[in-house]
Amino acid sequence: MKGISYRGNHICFGRYALQALEPAWITSRQIEAGRRAMTRNVRRGGKIWVRIFPDKPVTVRPTETRMGSGKGSPEYWVAVVKPGRILYEMGGVAENIARKAISIAASKMPIRTQFIISGIGIKEKEVFGMKKNSSDMIQPQTHLNVADNSGARKLMCIRIIGTSNRRYANIGDVIVAVIKEAVPNMPLERSEVIRAVIVRTCKELKRDNGMIIRYDDNAAVIIDQEGNPKGTRIFGAIVRELRQLNFTKIVSLAPEVL
Repeated sequence: MKGISYRGNHICFGRYALQALEPAWITSRQIEAGRRAMTRNVRRGGKIWVRIFPDKPVTVRPTETRMGSGKGSPEYWVAVVKPGRILYEMGGVAENIARKAISIAASKMPIRTQFIISGIGIKEKEVFGMKKNSSDMIQPQTHLNVADNSGARKLMCIRIIGTSNRRYANIGDVIVAVIKEAVPNMPLERSEVIRAVIVRTCKELKRDNGMIIRYDDNAAVIIDQEGNPKGTRIFGAIVRELRQLNFTKIVSLAPEVL
């Protein structure tokens, strides 16, 4: 199952929510198990919203039957969930109670999930079933800063070039991205699709000698079809591994190479 959830990925009713991080088919039994766990934990206090509904039938044919004769009978129903989809919402309870109840519901789910809080300026997340730094990896729909003076400021990754089954991008990978923010009166404009090479990631880079390098942001440099940067200056430090990937022009323009 490819792609992410473009609808149903924001908190609409309550203050706390459980958000999916992986694609899956969640059965009606699993949805009901999570709802019951939350209801019993809060002792029927507050309010709970179930944001997914099992509307897809799954048919199963009996064993030892001959081929043909059509499909089998519907065995159970599932909800098709993509990354980013809100599964449950909760309101009217304290934060510590909501965390405990939602963590129990997360244990009933067959995928990795995270606890999120709605509110202005609040970006708290608690990830269930995965390491917290996994969300720092670059994948489609990830926003990146631009580390050059080409005129673009913000990019959004569309896909990774040269990979068919790899989900995340690392330093030195070339991506296709769209410009989200740009400086006025510059050659590059907003909504323009470009190529860029990743030069910094929040995900740590481990070297063979045991050294670990980690940046505070995800950043990329816009390049042309030949792999040369479109800007004339590079901002911030970059790693020397880019030289081994034939991005020597970017390394020469960088103020510091680690």
